[in-house]
Amino acid sequence: MKVENKNNKLIINDVVINIVDTDLVGYRLIEREDLINDLIDWISEAKGSDKCLMKEDLEYLLALKDEYVFSSINTNEYIAKSVDEKEFNKICEEILKLNEVV
Repeated sequence: MKVENKNNKLIINDVVINIVDTDLVGYRLIEREDLINDLIDWISEAKGSDKCLMKEDLEYLLALKDEYVFSSINTNEYIAKSVDEKEFNKICEEILKLNEVV
């Protein structure tokens, strides 16, 4: 599935999604480069195990080529299309269903 985030609007397969209830889906779409920049800022302020987890996340995200990733709202899990296309598409389908597009 083709996924974009333009002007704070989620677009899946050229369908503009107006409402994304992240509590129901469990993930939010994030631009990978923005997340990398945020992690770099946060790492400097983090301590202990949080810092270690953030460094691991940063290494993982730097290795990806994806423009967007889904980020879990409950954990530090990321779903990238290049790594797990099936799960990535499943999340997209859930969002489309919640917005009565499918």
